Amino acid sequence: MRRRSFALAAAGAALPLGWREALAADVFPARPIQVIVPYAAGGADSYIRPLQPALEKKHGVKLVIESLVGAGGTVGAAKVKRAAPDGYTLLFCGSGALTIAPRLQAGAPVAADFVPLLNLVTIPYLIATKKGSPIRDLRGLVDFIKSRPGALSYGSPGFGSAPHLGMEALARTLGSSVTHIPFSGVATAMQSLLGGHVDALIGAPSTVMPQVEAGTVNAVVVVSKDRFPLAPDVPSLAEAGIDLDVSTHFAFYAPRGTPAPVAARLASVLADAATDPAFRQALEATRTRVDVLPAEVLTRVLAEESARFGPLVATVKS
Repeated sequence: MRRRSFALAAAGAALPLGWREALAADVFPARPIQVIVPYAAGGADSYIRPLQPALEKKHGVKLVIESLVGAGGTVGAAKVKRAAPDGYTLLFCGSGALTIAPRLQAGAPVAADFVPLLNLVTIPYLIATKKGSPIRDLRGLVDFIKSRPGALSYGSPGFGSAPHLGMEALARTLGSSVTHIPFSGVATAMQSLLGGHVDALIGAPSTVMPQVEAGTVNAVVVVSKDRFPLAPDVPSLAEAGIDLDVSTHFAFYAPRGTPAPVAARLASVLADAATDPAFRQALEATRTRVDVLPAEVLTRVLAEESARFGPLVATVKS
């Protein structure tokens, strides 16, 4: 702790006087922090709302959460990119907004436009079918896709999303194809599945598992190498010998140029709040796994994801 405090103090010497005083007095941030979530309300914002009580109680930090929808997360990301790099405007988004969306939209913000602070949640994706479907399990899904190219229609949260690309990658791994039906979100895709308008969907466990428990859908597979601990009965692709792992990392970012001591303070209070048992229980109740990763690990994850999806994005664009 002494070495860390010394490092922060040394880095803080280059800050304007007001920031130095705030950090020295342990009062930064001194006002509410605006967090832009670039998706529809009720989605990714639900991962950080349960964090608010611990932030306020333990650190006196208040978050003002704004959902700003548009263009795969790039509208909200652009707003944060333009914000003053003072620690009072942050972005909370899925990794695809910074690794996939910029490949689909010229001029969209990229990961290098931000200072990564902390990964909070990592979401794997489940493929589900409606009860009564002939596709009830992993083997049935693989056989259907391989034997009937293009016949399987599936819903995703949108064109260019990680679930979309994950399903396309699965089909290509099997030497086949599937028919993509994009929706405004996974909730609307689920409605279409339940209505019999698509054969399958790919989405987060928080959307799929309540329907599994209600007896309306089959959870066929988690698109990863390992089973998901919060849905342990669902097999992974590795169990069918398929080497494919698709997850989205939801993390906090600050605008590029945010001073290192400010970023460090923000990352520290966010990480501490994420240890709160009430926060973890709230997320696990929705089949959402808290996965706190520091900035250096998050940076590596973004680079790996960009490299993995790059060739696939180039083909789905056309």
